[in-house]
Amino acid sequence: MSSIACVFPGQGSQHPEMLKTDLVDQSFIDEKIEIVSQILQSDVSSILENESQLNLTSFTQPLLVLSSAIFSEAYKNLSLSDPAVIAGHSLGEYSALMFAESITFEDAIGMTHLRGKLMQHSEEGKMMAILGLDSKTIDEACSKINESHKSAYVASANYNSVKQTVIAGNIEGIEIARDFLPEIGAKRCIELNVSIASHTRLMTDAANEFNESLQKINFSAPRYPIIQNYSGEIETDISTIKQNLFNQLTKPVLWTKTMDKISQSASCLIEVGPKNILCGLSKGYDLSSILYIADQNFKGKVQNI
Repeated sequence: MSSIACVFPGQGSQHPEMLKTDLVDQSFIDEKIEIVSQILQSDVSSILENESQLNLTSFTQPLLVLSSAIFSEAYKNLSLSDPAVIAGHSLGEYSALMFAESITFEDAIGMTHLRGKLMQHSEEGKMMAILGLDSKTIDEACSKINESHKSAYVASANYNSVKQTVIAGNIEGIEIARDFLPEIGAKRCIELNVSIASHTRLMTDAANEFNESLQKINFSAPRYPIIQNYSGEIETDISTIKQNLFNQLTKPVLWTKTMDKISQSASCLIEVGPKNILCGLSKGYDLSSILYIADQNFKGKVQNI
């Protein structure tokens, strides 16, 4: 079998059916739903039935961790080989650490619920995906906007691929960038359906408050090599892993660097979550197979790698 990299998605992968799979016993799913309902003090099934609630960051984050926990169980049930490397995109880093048995399921849910609440109540902002413009040009444009407009702020938040960078900032900064970036070559500027500026300095207060709780959580050494968003490097030291989770809230996600590392370590990428968003960002790398475990035909496809 090919060497495998497992990747875990962040926000944007949520949908009402995201806890359903035939690869895991329903009793396991029900047990996890009950645990999460208790931690959130809200009924998970009711949240899934209400799109506005599901899209609240404080609920989206722990429910995506729950979804990844279910699909992680599916991965283990299929007796697939241990991954050569793992990574999670933004929020997905907590799912990856849970998969690697570095943090418990309960702690992953509790941390991401708090993380979501703090982010949800941070300074209002926007995020926008920029297509068709290289990241260096985008960074230079953001600096120019910040320098020439005193009250505006915008910065790169996710270096997702060579063709896509997500920027974030306050409302004024994003609106200026939306008009300016097409003038210098951006093919599309797509505003995301969020009201916060993740992975920027606008998350500083949320990050500082989150860190107080983060430092109290017990971490173990990850069972599998994990590439972290902040550094784009494999990290093994527990104190460094914690520090990088803190840094990640105010610094950009280095996903292109992460994918470069993954393609050096594995030939097959498997997305462990309810959609295939990270699979889409994996095209163009030296990978023989790109699969997602929520695919109804995954069991058959994975036997051929």
